[in-house]
Amino acid sequence: MNGKFSITDVLTKRMQWLSARQTVLTKNIANADTPKYIPQDLKDGSFKRMVERQSPALRPTSTNGSHIQGVSLRDPDGRSRDQEELYETAPAGNAVVIEEQLVNMTQNQTDYQMMTQLYRKHVNMIKLALKGSG
Repeated sequence: MNGKFSITDVLTKRMQWLSARQTVLTKNIANADTPKYIPQDLKDGSFKRMVERQSPALRPTSTNGSHIQGVSLRDPDGRSRDQEELYETAPAGNAVVIEEQLVNMTQNQTDYQMMTQLYRKHVNMIKLALKGSG
């Protein structure tokens, strides 16, 4: 397949990554009271790189002065805010913030549901194509 992935391969790999991330986030919550425990997370870079290789880069441009401008999730000086800047480490040395982990788990669950829906839509599209017009 000359280095390209099918849509089902991409969706399957993303769902596997999301399942692995759910395991890591669950471990973080389970160790919320463990002294000197540092929370872990999986980096999303490999999936993004895989998608970027398969599709051209798209950059939104404003074609009219009255269009709404995008909102940046970065500080005005261009830095992104990290967990260390937002939360403190507990006196016992534990850096797990339950609220942050729950937000991550909710986002992970939403992403997984989206992948499931995309997979289902793709399968339905294949079924429709195989069924034909008759």
